[in-house]
Amino acid sequence: ETDEVINRHIAKVRCRVEHVFGFIEMSMKGSICRAIGKARAKTNVTLTNLLYNICRFEQIKRLGLPSWA
Repeated sequence: ETDEVINRHIAKVRCRVEHVFGFIEMSMKGSICRAIGKARAKTNVTLTNLLYNICRFEQIKRLGLPSWA
């Protein structure tokens, strides 16, 4: 019984993370990072995350979804 509750919680978190990475890979072609140096790679990842957040914000506003806060 407690294992099912724990697994359900883990599955919820895993599902949300997988959807984020899936969106970044499929819609934004973000799985490829061609950069020389850590600073440029970090900038690439940061801008990809920022773009995802902007896309998600627009989707939340457009669909009128409730916020988490």
